[in-house]
Amino acid sequence: MFTVIDAPTRGVQQVRPRMRNVGFVHVVAALVLGIALTFGTMRGCGGDDVHMLPSAVTMSVLIAVAGLAMTLRLPRATAVAPALAAGSSLTLLGGAAAGWLWVASQPCVGNVLDREVVTLLLVTASAAAVLATALWLLVSRDELEPWQATRGVVVATIAAATVLVMAVGFAVLMRDTFEMPVAVVAAVTVPWAISVAATGWLRPSPAVAVVTPAVLQALWLLAA
Repeated sequence: MFTVIDAPTRGVQQVRPRMRNVGFVHVVAALVLGIALTFGTMRGCGGDDVHMLPSAVTMSVLIAVAGLAMTLRLPRATAVAPALAAGSSLTLLGGAAAGWLWVASQPCVGNVLDREVVTLLLVTASAAAVLATALWLLVSRDELEPWQATRGVVVATIAAATVLVMAVGFAVLMRDTFEMPVAVVAAVTVPWAISVAATGWLRPSPAVAVVTPAVLQALWLLAA
């Protein structure tokens, strides 16, 4: 008579991030963003100020709010706060990409110590850190739950493609009267499309949170 013992296989344990630690990282990143955006104005070779990071201050405030909610472990903030931070950081990365395209077009800007370059470096690094940690938290806590299964993912993907085509198409049609180049518009609107596509992979509450920063930035651009 043989007795089979089913013992768990020893292996590498998966490291799961703690919400409070991630929230603290987001609060620090929001502080860095606030300082960089306050003192790091973008100025072209002609001496005029250029707004290449639309609604960046609003995005940093949203990251700070999400970080505080996770640090304090507020009820029902498990998925909404990381999703809000992810959407805000993704929007900031789009603005930073537009800023890098603008820097490449300015012959007087190119030194690593230039104020514009330092500002873009801080914004890019902070936004990337927030996005990576927010996604890590969402994935590790199994918050990715496509609504309506495949149907929801397909609908969200079609909506994202529509947003991108409409935004870039508008920039192409208005190229003669529009101040922003088409490449810059594409850099700003690609994060919008990604946010819309992400709604198909999230439950209703975090889906609304992840797309809110993109909607706020779009309203800011229309009102500017």
